[in-house]
Amino acid sequence: MKDAAETAPNERERPKGLLFRNRDYTGWWIGDTFADFGTALSVVAYPLLVLAVTGSVAGAGIVQAAVIIGSLVTMLFGGALADRFSRRALMITGPLAQSAAVSTVVVAVMADQVAVGHLAVVGFVQGLANGMTQGAQLAAMRRLVPTEQMSTAWGLYESRVMTIKLVGPAVGGFLFGIMRWVPFLIEALSFLGSVIGTLLIRRPLGPDRDDTDPRESILAIIGVGLKFIRDNAYLRFSALWVSLVATCYTGVVLLVIVLVDSRGGSAAVVGAVSSVGAIGGLAGALMSTWIAKRFPRRRLVIAVSWMIAAVALCMGFVPGTWSVGALLAVMMFLISPLNVVLATYEMEIIPDELMGRVQSAMNVAATSVQWLGPLGAGLLASAFGPTAATAVFACVMAVLAIATHFSGGLRALDRPETCK
Repeated sequence: MKDAAETAPNERERPKGLLFRNRDYTGWWIGDTFADFGTALSVVAYPLLVLAVTGSVAGAGIVQAAVIIGSLVTMLFGGALADRFSRRALMITGPLAQSAAVSTVVVAVMADQVAVGHLAVVGFVQGLANGMTQGAQLAAMRRLVPTEQMSTAWGLYESRVMTIKLVGPAVGGFLFGIMRWVPFLIEALSFLGSVIGTLLIRRPLGPDRDDTDPRESILAIIGVGLKFIRDNAYLRFSALWVSLVATCYTGVVLLVIVLVDSRGGSAAVVGAVSSVGAIGGLAGALMSTWIAKRFPRRRLVIAVSWMIAAVALCMGFVPGTWSVGALLAVMMFLISPLNVVLATYEMEIIPDELMGRVQSAMNVAATSVQWLGPLGAGLLASAFGPTAATAVFACVMAVLAIATHFSGGLRALDRPETCK
């Protein structure tokens, strides 16, 4: 392993004051925020467009699935490219491709020529581009944020994600109500804003020439990242454990909708309950850095794991609909500091020259089986009712909480080794 002087390029040049006094970090933040906000608009706009034109729920699902599949197809390759070729170039070309793809939707809506096949292709292209750039974005963040401020940076990241989840869909629905093509135009422009944010970054984003071997194939580069995960006990545990927790979480989110509906909640109430949950997530994100710095990391992961399982169990048995929303808010509040602790530690132990491919592989692991959550929740709720289904998911979460007590990999949080 290289020494710190070699593996932390320009570490001494990073500003050590407030993060937003760091112009390069601010550029990264602006660009990533524009892209995320544009994507949040389409989460509502695409289904509304498909339903308005075709009335097909299946068509709306096809478009959403195309985005996810596209991301999974390229995520590993994007991480490898981020460690082989210019990260700045990836962070520019990806959003440009997304902007061009979404612009065709604007034209189609204006011309009244909307087709599900076309929207699915656009969604797939957006997913491909997102998968190609995600590794570069995370590697760039590592370059721009000092190690001692990484938990703060991830806390800000979580806050932004929750804020966009709270505001983005509502704005997308409002803009769609004005004119159907408006949210897609704003989304296309948001990707151009992402490019501008990247251009504001002055520091080199890597990879350094010494970190690349022109003789290596892309598959070989991916293999090095996978080997790094395999050889690290913490990353092995995290890749499996986080993917299972994320799967359970997506299942519980669907069950919240079913629980509210089964208790007589209207569509408006379902939306309001989801907003209550997002508010809890935003509160947790705002406090996540404070929480992460004041509690031992491994103990925090264990405690939060048990609390999430308990909250999930209570959801199925509390009366009324708003109590379900309150518990969803508690769950989302708890998840934010958990994300900050795990993400911060990963940033500490993954070398810069491996950051793109390792983070991309971890993200693939975390998202590849998430579809099992809503599928299992739907099947269980149909067969046994939403209360029993929620109890099953709570039991699975309890098993995952038990695993945190015995995992040797998780014990690394008590004795972190920083690899810059």
